Amino acid sequence: MTDENTVVYVHDLIMTFKAESKKAADITAIDHLNMQINKGELTALVGPDGSGKTTLLRLMAGLYKATSGSLNVLGIDVSKNSQAVQDRISYMPQRFGLYEDLSVQENLDLYADLHDVPKEIRHQRFKRLLEITDLAQFTQRLAGQLSGGMKQKLGLACTLVRPPELLLLDEPSVGVDPLSRRDLWIIIEQLVQEENLSVIISTAYMDEAEKCAQVYIMHEGKILKQGSPEQLKEIARGQTWQVEPPANIKARTVQAQLLDNHLEIIDAVPKGEQVRFISRQKELSAGALPQGLIANTREPELEDAFMMLLQQNQKQRKQISISEQAFDSLQNHELESDQPIIVVKDLVRTFGDFTAVANTSFDVQRGEIFGLLGPNGAGKTTTFRMLCGLLPASSGYLEVAGKNLRTARAEARANVGYVSQKFALYSNLTVLENLKFFWWSLWFIGRKAKTTN
Repeated sequence: MTDENTVVYVHDLIMTFKAESKKAADITAIDHLNMQINKGELTALVGPDGSGKTTLLRLMAGLYKATSGSLNVLGIDVSKNSQAVQDRISYMPQRFGLYEDLSVQENLDLYADLHDVPKEIRHQRFKRLLEITDLAQFTQRLAGQLSGGMKQKLGLACTLVRPPELLLLDEPSVGVDPLSRRDLWIIIEQLVQEENLSVIISTAYMDEAEKCAQVYIMHEGKILKQGSPEQLKEIARGQTWQVEPPANIKARTVQAQLLDNHLEIIDAVPKGEQVRFISRQKELSAGALPQGLIANTREPELEDAFMMLLQQNQKQRKQISISEQAFDSLQNHELESDQPIIVVKDLVRTFGDFTAVANTSFDVQRGEIFGLLGPNGAGKTTTFRMLCGLLPASSGYLEVAGKNLRTARAEARANVGYVSQKFALYSNLTVLENLKFFWWSLWFIGRKAKTTN
């Protein structure tokens, strides 16, 4: 039952999408879901892709009409009066529609006009939003010239030009650098505390979910568990451990050895110089660990509870394995196993007077996961494009898979897969048609590279 302290009430909610083909089955995105969210709180929806988070937020925003069940937002039945709900809430989707050829101020003015914000309160509202987003000095800059983090903050400001009673945020920090992600959360927490705003946010980051008063863990359209972060952590109490690999063994090697013992180990993840893992029972058997390793207990984290709940409720566990024959072919590749797969020495890329990458050097060994970390504008994307042969280096040495990118860019490109920030899928093609198209594109690039050489 709803009361004055309830901002969202959901009972037995079902949302089914009709299949595009008569041969395919309908998709149930929300499956008999129940929840009650309190006013003035920060609430997180967490779950893997396809768990129903975005669909649920769109239902709350009145953008979808549920197949069955009841959904009340701010005491209003969304199915009967979605416009009344939309007049009192704000919703920021994953891809917020900024106008990149308009300035920061012009975007704010546009959204204020769209929401019919009275002229007399705009100045004060804009001043407040520009202050908390730290965009006051960029009001005349075009939105298209902002960094990814600044675009997200401008998107949030545009969402809030009209003071809402409920704010819905769909993974607002995806694709932004760690500093911008921290700034976004400072803004969100400030809004909750100072304006008593109710916020429901979907997120893939467990450290973000830990900042919330309540967390709903979703999977396949259902709520697996709900509670405060501290309550959820207790699910994993007594089953969380860590080991320190010997000096001559890499952490990922130990991780693979632990995951091989799937009868006793649920999950294992390298973190720094250690490997953290979750056991199925509160006690480890004598043969649970590889020889020579000693496990120590550690405090449970929200991610541990998340992994345990997913494991317990997963209907099928799909494992992708490489056959011995395929593994042997990788080992017998023309490159020696101890030779770096990527070699970068004194790499420089300039655009006129601007230096995007300055004297950068690093090696990446075969089988490693190598990360580039830095704020927007640090040169990460520029470096990736040079590694893929999409952008020539101004100076320095760059080698990928044994190919010198200064002299054999086309041949090197045939050995590299690249997913950009805005990957170009064809929305008018099916999944299978997209896969076929990109397969033939890669085949053509590889053939062209061989012909050129």
